[in-house]
Parts: sequence; structure tokens; C-alpha cells
Amino acid sequence: MKTVVVLSLARSGSSLLAGILHRLGIYMGSAKDLILGTHVNKYGNYENQDFFKLSAKILYHADCYTIGWAHIPDDEKVKASVERFKDWMKRVIRENERELWGWKDGTSIYTIPYMEKYLTNPYYIVLQRDVESCVRSHLKAAKMSEWWKTVRYMTRYFSLKNLGGMGWGILKTLILRGNFFNNKDLYRQVILDGHSRMDAFVKGRKHINVEFLEVIKKPQETINRIIKFLDITPSPSRLQWALKFIDRDEVHFSKKPVKN
Repeated sequence: MKTVVVLSLARSGSSLLAGILHRLGIYMGSAKDLILGTHVNKYGNYENQDFFKLSAKILYHADCYTIGWAHIPDDEKVKASVERFKDWMKRVIRENERELWGWKDGTSIYTIPYMEKYLTNPYYIVLQRDVESCVRSHLKAAKMSEWWKTVRYMTRYFSLKNLGGMGWGILKTLILRGNFFNNKDLYRQVILDGHSRMDAFVKGRKHINVEFLEVIKKPQETINRIIKFLDITPSPSRLQWALKFIDRDEVHFSKKPVKN
């Protein structure tokens, strides 16, 4: 068994990478899960919803109301929250395991230190994007006119009570600190902290580093590196399917439906 974990942050191109891995034959979640999240990615987030929901709940109960989007979570609170949901974490892993499987979630870097002991033969793909490019993407996605889409999306993960608590926490922060969703410096801090956590975590572990622009500018070379790292042999048709998923001129997703 191989467990492929994508370590990345929100707005870093992880949906593109997860879509490529899916096309190479790695189980990244059910087909219906992968196409959710069209409010931020036109053709879906390619995100296993079991893992996203788990991470979101852990961070929410660690008082990280933006779910890692615009806050650096408190490690001690995250640790306590993980302990609370430990049985759920083990169940999610057990129910999703395959011979070749994995997931991507933009907040996994905060939970993976506690999750790793339950994984079988993990392979880590560290995906990072230029900080300023990532900041610009955050600002574009954080427009207040887009908030209602995110709130509607989050109703699948949280009760109205939880959403109310999340909203109150965000409102208090807005009152005390202003519109932090438009704070470039804050996004930089979150991104740099996340990159630092990734680099520290994967030391001494099986991993490969991938830059977002490499995927766009050198798709064949990057995909070949990933294939070699994972020691897999996708069919020629799968390889072409993965390559066609990448648009060099504009980063978007294939209009073809997701298939297992």
C-alpha cells in the first residue's frame, strides 16, 4: 500500500495536482466528492470530503474560525482538538484506504503530525506556490461578494450552531482588527508559516517538492518526476489524460466529467 499525501495550502494549485494524481490512477476520493467546491475552482476542488470535513472540524474546535485561511492555528489547541476527534480520524483513514490512494486538503499540514502514525507507507508531495502569487489569489477569492458562496458550501460540514459560532468569531475579529480578509501581510504570514511547517515536517521522510509553476510550464517533466517518485506505471492513456488536464495559458480544469 502507498498513501499519497499532498501537503499544500489554499490557493496554491493543489486542486490541479490532485486532479493529475487522480488521472494517474491514484484514488483521491469519490468522483462525486472531487467535483465539489466549484465556488472557488470552476471544475471542482478534487478534494476528498471526508478529510476536508475532518480537518475543518478539528480547526474549528481549535478556535481557528477561518479554517486556516487567514489564521495561523494555535498548535496546542489543534493538538487538543485532534485528541477529541481521534477515533473519527482513524475511521476516515480506514474507510478510504486503497492499495494506491491519497488526499489533498489545504489544511492538512496542521493535522498531519498527529495523523501520520495511522498511515501506511506515506509518500508526501509538497506543493508550494510563489508567495506573492498566492497572496493575490487569496485576495481575489476573499472578496466579500463571494462570501455567501463559501457560507453555503460550508453548510455541508457544519451545523447552524457551529456556523453561528464561526460567524461570531469572524465578526469579533473584523471589529477588533478590521477586514483581515484583505490583509496582504496576514496572508503572507500564513503562507510563510505553512511553507516552513511543510519543509520541517518532511525532513527525513519520503517526499518530493513541486513548484506550482513547474506543473504549468513543464507538465511532462513534472508528471514524470512524480511517477518516478511514487514508482507507479500509469497506462499511456492515463498519462495523456493527466497531461491534457493542464492548460498552460490559463489555469483551469478539464470540462470532461470526473471518472473513476
